[in-house]
Amino acid sequence: MRAWRSPERWRKDMIVARASNVMHPPSGFADSRAVDPDPPPGNPESVPGSHMPFPLLAPAILVLVAPAIPPIAPVLPVQKAIDLLNAGKVGEALDQLDLAIVRDPKDAQPLWIRAQVYREMAKQSKGWPAAWYQECAEESATAMLDIQELDKNAATNAMFLLQHLRDAERPAPPDPSPAAIQAFSAGEEAFGKGAWDEARTHYLKALKESPAFAQAALYVGDAYFAQKRMEDAIPWFRKAAQLNPADPRAWRYLADALKSLGRKQEAEATMIEAIKVFPGNRASWQPLAWHRSAEGHPMTRLAFTPGVMIGWNKDGTQTLNLSDSPADAQAQAVWMLLAGAILDRISVDGGSGGGKDTPDLKTRFQQERFFWELGLKAYAEACQKAGAEPKDRILRQFLTFQKEGQLDAAIFLLRYRETFRPDYDAWLKANPGAVEAFLKRYNMRP
Repeated sequence: MRAWRSPERWRKDMIVARASNVMHPPSGFADSRAVDPDPPPGNPESVPGSHMPFPLLAPAILVLVAPAIPPIAPVLPVQKAIDLLNAGKVGEALDQLDLAIVRDPKDAQPLWIRAQVYREMAKQSKGWPAAWYQECAEESATAMLDIQELDKNAATNAMFLLQHLRDAERPAPPDPSPAAIQAFSAGEEAFGKGAWDEARTHYLKALKESPAFAQAALYVGDAYFAQKRMEDAIPWFRKAAQLNPADPRAWRYLADALKSLGRKQEAEATMIEAIKVFPGNRASWQPLAWHRSAEGHPMTRLAFTPGVMIGWNKDGTQTLNLSDSPADAQAQAVWMLLAGAILDRISVDGGSGGGKDTPDLKTRFQQERFFWELGLKAYAEACQKAGAEPKDRILRQFLTFQKEGQLDAAIFLLRYRETFRPDYDAWLKANPGAVEAFLKRYNMRP
């Protein structure tokens, strides 16, 4: 069962956002409660595992597009894309969206539509196609957040999408009791009116009814934050993070409170802790990116683009193709070799069993690392034989990671999959400070 979400959350957060500018401005844009609204039941966001028939994809996307961006006259490729989505021509629509993004990289609208298209495609797919489409949605939403002076509503939607794309990968917190829900709803009503003390009283009652109710603890702290009582807010944000460490909001709210008190080092450590808990959630990375940019040290984004691309035929069957413009000939064969590992086609069923040329690979991470090592070795040898320098951006970067003994860290942090969890937890325990060292050395994010 998925975690309970307040029925009034979406509407009330929007009211609060317009009524107050005191909510967590340090994060990169103001109004944290607007950044993390929970939708009411019945909203497409709140229906886990809903799979629409492919022809219904376009209407579903268009319903979601409308409130995301302030009304503007769309550029021609965007309008074409919308028309194509209405006609069920998803591949052609994506081509038009890509064209619009190339024409104006600072326009959030095509990025947002593309993010939603890929999200819906991920819902309708399984295995490696679902994982790849999900990553495409994340890339689009992340690119939105990289736009300078991004509209708050657009940023709100992008952060919400990133936060919840991987909900199913982590254990959901226990549902609160009906009494706790009732008290929480009363707290939300008071919060929407700016009655911080009253709201906090209701949130505390909800937490008493359901002691594991992380969202109630978070909003006790948020009520203190609204009153600029940061020292009082901090323990509650910590408690929320302890109750539900996979929720990036608790860590971000905590970091915001610490930054507002001038405790920047603690704030950054908190942001990194959020990443360590769940590297696969892009919403956990964004606060650190904003923070380091504000400090004059913008992070480099890996922006993973493999040399193999997923597509589909007119009959709906999916295809795997080489990129139209490979950086060098040596990279082509290597990307085909890596395709199985990178696109999650490998399954673990009692290990690989080993063989003459293949070691006994018992976990998903061991398989991923093996294919990366194999592919990178082949790429380096092919480039050396051809007398050419490696040109493929991703492969060249991973060759650097490998040469500097950081391949494991790079896979865990930049290519994380929840199936890596046992190996990742063991790696964290065996290598204290490794995450911090990697981020200090490369200052890179997914």
